[in-house]
Formats: sequence, structure tokens, C-alpha cells
Amino acid sequence: MLVDVTKCIGCWWCYAACKNYNNNPETARPTPEDPPELEADCWSTLFPLKKGDEWSHRKHACMHCTEASCEEVCPTGAITHEGGIVVIDQEWCIGCGYCVQACPFGVPHKDEHLGTARKCTFCIDRVNSGLPTACADACPTGAIQYGKRTDLLTTARARVQSLIDNGTPKANLYGENELGGLRVLYVLDDTPEAYGLPEEPKVATSKLPFQWLGGLLTGGLVAFLPFWLIFKRKKKVEAE
Repeated sequence: MLVDVTKCIGCWWCYAACKNYNNNPETARPTPEDPPELEADCWSTLFPLKKGDEWSHRKHACMHCTEASCEEVCPTGAITHEGGIVVIDQEWCIGCGYCVQACPFGVPHKDEHLGTARKCTFCIDRVNSGLPTACADACPTGAIQYGKRTDLLTTARARVQSLIDNGTPKANLYGENELGGLRVLYVLDDTPEAYGLPEEPKVATSKLPFQWLGGLLTGGLVAFLPFWLIFKRKKKVEAE
């Protein structure tokens, strides 16, 4: 996916399409003055940037990192890569919250009702059927483009050079190399920090209890997991 902030008009159609497609509860139409934060039931939003009397916007959702912090710290293997898409298996997630703490972009959030972490799925079912993501399909200006990463990189580099040549010296491409390469690329007209992005995102694992609990946690978890999964499935059956 390629997001070009210079083409975004702040219509919020991507936000609405994501909500609708994933059956997440809708809210009143957001505004740049009061944008919704990512939550367990809000997987895509816009990050607004005020420039004089105008607003610029950056679509904000999961980056689907190649070197994904969330996958690194997940103690159950619930978070995996599927064709470059970072997926949380809701059956295996135990709601420990380590992925929430580890993500340098603040993406995953725990659903307190379901007891699991949730985030953008990159519309994996649509993508596997040869369709674009819901947000890209809904974008009226081409600010969100879906396609092969190699093709999108070529498009992004050309766009950045065009912006620089036409008087936008801070134009840059974000996501090509960060964390091994992001599945979501950005054409920015200002610094990453201006758009709420870390200039050099890190695999944020050192602060997590998973690291210093080490063998104790791992050993206990191996013994505990079968019982947890049986309990989860039992609760799911009862709910149905």
C-alpha cells in the first residue's frame, strides 16, 4: 500500500470503509480538530497536521512491518506474517498486551470485552481474493494505492522527486527500509516527526516484562497454554 499525503483531502472515507467492512461500531464523522485514536474497534484513522490555515492528513493504521515488534514479543505465536501481512490469530491471543507495549507506532489495542489484541488486518481476505483493501478501494483521490510493493516503491520515488523538483524540499519516502521495510509506504511532504512517525523506529522489546521474566514465563506459558485455549474455546461455544 502507498499513502500519498499530498493527495489526501481529509474526507475520512477510508476510516468509514474500514469501520463498515470490519463491522466495527461507527461514530459521528470525525474532524481534524478531534480525530479518533486507534482503538480495539478502530483500526484506521487520520493523523492531521495543521499548515497555516490548511490541514494535511496521514492515514494511520498498522504498518505491517517486516521486522514486527508485535510478532517478536508475542509469547504464544499468535502474531505471524502471512504473505507480508501481520496477522493476530484471535484463537491463540491470550491478551497479555505485550504487542500493545512493543509497537513503535501505537497500533494494536486490547479489546477488554474479547480479551484479545486487535488491529488492521490489511483486509487479508479481500487481498487473498485479488481485491484491494477496503480503504484503498474507497479513496476518491488515489491518495491510497494498493499494489505490488516493488511497483509502489517506483511510483513513490518518482512522486517524491517530482515534489522536490516543484518546490517541496522536505518531500520524502517513508517505509522503504524502516524495520526491514514496511508494507505500508508513505509519500510525505514534511518530516516523519511532523506526521507523528518515528524517524528511526526500533523493535521495542527491551522494556517488556517478557524479556526479563525469560525462562520462567516461557516455561509456565507452555504448560498453561493448552488449558487457556480449551477455556477460550469453551467460552466461545457458550457465547454462540
